[in-house]
Amino acid sequence: MTSRRQILLISLAAVAAFFGLRALPDTQCAFLHADHEPVIVGGVEFCGVNEEANFYSPKALRFPAELKVTLSADGSKGELQVIKEDGHPYYAHEVAISHTQKVHLHLRQVGGVRAYAHLHPVPGGDGFWRFEVPDALRASDLEAYVDFADVRTSRVMLAQAEVKGSGAFNAFAVPSRNAIVSMEASSTQAGTSSTLRVKLAGPEGKPLKLLPIMGALGHAVIFSADRRLAGYAHMHPTLEGGEYAPNPTLAFRLRLPPPGTYDVWLNLNDGREELLRTTLVVTP
Repeated sequence: MTSRRQILLISLAAVAAFFGLRALPDTQCAFLHADHEPVIVGGVEFCGVNEEANFYSPKALRFPAELKVTLSADGSKGELQVIKEDGHPYYAHEVAISHTQKVHLHLRQVGGVRAYAHLHPVPGGDGFWRFEVPDALRASDLEAYVDFADVRTSRVMLAQAEVKGSGAFNAFAVPSRNAIVSMEASSTQAGTSSTLRVKLAGPEGKPLKLLPIMGALGHAVIFSADRRLAGYAHMHPTLEGGEYAPNPTLAFRLRLPPPGTYDVWLNLNDGREELLRTTLVVTP
């Protein structure tokens, strides 16, 4: 009787834990920024505004996830799987929503103009996540990075992969409507905490009104311009007060990576999404 009661209690506890995990908040700031309180401005909830990002190499950190990416013959479409330690892929119900999306895919061109895209693959019932490849990245060799959160563990997961293209680089850069006026770093010394302040301007110097994009007023991603597959940093802006100025300034907190030159890509929204690039030089 005691044994049967123990089995029953264990079973009930397992069921309760399962539904408890499923009931945890899985939108906006829920998992990727669990240690940071969201901030509400004008009725909009912004995620991770107090975070300090790090430059990570997923492969060096040995996350228990393997990223596999394949492209169609013409390079216009792609699909990916993230394989767990048990050999099974992550399905949609196993991935939490963070910054309004389930999987954030960062594609960076190897060589050429080092073009970049921030994509959100659409899950299928077969364990594959599918996406369209932007024109500027088609036919090129690519670095691919994903970040997402595991529903069961609430752990942030990162993975990276090399993707072979047809070998023909697309050498054009996508024209920008808006512009980066300047970027100032509170420190440029490797290993220190730095605040990057990026000042923006609208077309022909006109005022620029930033709108939320994926739960923030912008996203910034950093890659090494000198080293292939070195890793990346994915940052979200703090709210310092200059975000709604005619020439807005976005501030990002970053633990600076090793010395070298880095591409800083800013993803923003003024009614249409746009990518802008600037350069950060990290000193010894």
